[in-house]
Amino acid sequence: MNNRTNFTGPVAIGGVGGSGTRVVAEILIQLGFYMGSDLNSANDNLWFTLLFKRPEWFIKKSYEKKSEIFKRLSVFEKAMTGRLIPKIDEFNLIMRAAVEMAITGHDHLHSGRGIWPFVRALTILRSRKHDTSGYTNWGWKEPNTHIYIEFLSKHFDNLKYIHVIRHGLDMAFSSNQAQLYNWGKLFGIPANHSSMSLPSASLKYWIKLNKRAITLGKTLLDKRFLIVNFDELCLNPKHEMDSILDFLGINTKCANSDQLKLLPKLPKSAGRYKNYSLDIFSEDEIEAVKELGFVIDK
Repeated sequence: MNNRTNFTGPVAIGGVGGSGTRVVAEILIQLGFYMGSDLNSANDNLWFTLLFKRPEWFIKKSYEKKSEIFKRLSVFEKAMTGRLIPKIDEFNLIMRAAVEMAITGHDHLHSGRGIWPFVRALTILRSRKHDTSGYTNWGWKEPNTHIYIEFLSKHFDNLKYIHVIRHGLDMAFSSNQAQLYNWGKLFGIPANHSSMSLPSASLKYWIKLNKRAITLGKTLLDKRFLIVNFDELCLNPKHEMDSILDFLGINTKCANSDQLKLLPKLPKSAGRYKNYSLDIFSEDEIEAVKELGFVIDK
């Protein structure tokens, strides 16, 4: 039993799926952050997935989502900080989330149907039993977190948010387009529209999503918002790592920065856009990629 009242945080990590959020989460784990007790191989916090991966909340305008979101944030915070002793309404909320996901899954491929969400629910209900006595900070990584920046800023007084962004043209030609399928309609970009190629839809989504996250982050969080350019993190790890440590309030002399610098590795897919024609993208879209901090080599 661990009542983690001495925890500081949280620090949340989000971005388009495949942007390098896993590496940033691993950096926090190496720094001693508790990132959850139910993670997948990409370091996604599966409690957050269970409770909040709900595109229909935002697409169906009639859904009264706000009060439900804040209730779930309360349960999530209690579980992460070892203070969850579920009341009947909290127990019902967790089980309702599991039943919803067991029926529909959590993405366009209906992944997560069946027993999967009930396993997540059970680990939440047992969250007080996880031994986290060696941690002093907490946070989580789940790429879809960026959707909830506005709600997170209202719920958590001390929230810090790290938004990871990777070259938009590389992302446009990625095979990982799950977020586009899940959230594209929210941005007016259906993934399977016959008049638009998938890479074109993907880049439109990348631009709108990142501009939205950056605007919300800077407006609502100010200095508690950090953009991490994943390409730069891999190419110039010392500078970017120092920026992350400074943002977290960790003295670079106290962290094993030499070890941390080994974590980011430029993936083989970096620069894959050079193998494709860029004619499908508009001049404004190409400029938007540049404005968001990326060089385009012809």
